[in-house]
Amino acid sequence: MATPLSIHLISAIIWVGGMFFAHGMLRPAMENLDLPARVRLWENVLGRFFSWIWVIVFSLPATGYWMIFHELGGFQSVGLYIIIMQILGFSMISIFLWVYFVPFCKMKRMVKEELFPEAGMCMLKIRRLVFINLTLGSIVSTLAAVGPFL
Repeated sequence: MATPLSIHLISAIIWVGGMFFAHGMLRPAMENLDLPARVRLWENVLGRFFSWIWVIVFSLPATGYWMIFHELGGFQSVGLYIIIMQILGFSMISIFLWVYFVPFCKMKRMVKEELFPEAGMCMLKIRRLVFINLTLGSIVSTLAAVGPFL
């Protein structure tokens, strides 16, 4: 169980930690940049971050189900907190997919066409959804830590 659990935890740390850094540190630090520089930087940062998230949206469910079915005896043997973690995790994945394929892809087009106000509006949508995912990820992380004690 050590290997899938380690992969699972590292994946979650990268995803939630990356969102925390982007939302809590990078975004406020970029407020003094002009709009074209800001959206270009966000396009670059998010493109790199999302490359990791594509791996993570497969590794988290794969390792989670591996642990449930091969280590914990299936769903009949796990606590309610694991079911809730699964639901919230798939909600996070769904939000990521929407963010990637709708506002992020549109933002990339707008940056390429130098339509910076429109790209900024896409960035605003992404920021709000990242905050929702950060909140969900924080709840999932808390459940992972305290769930066995509930």
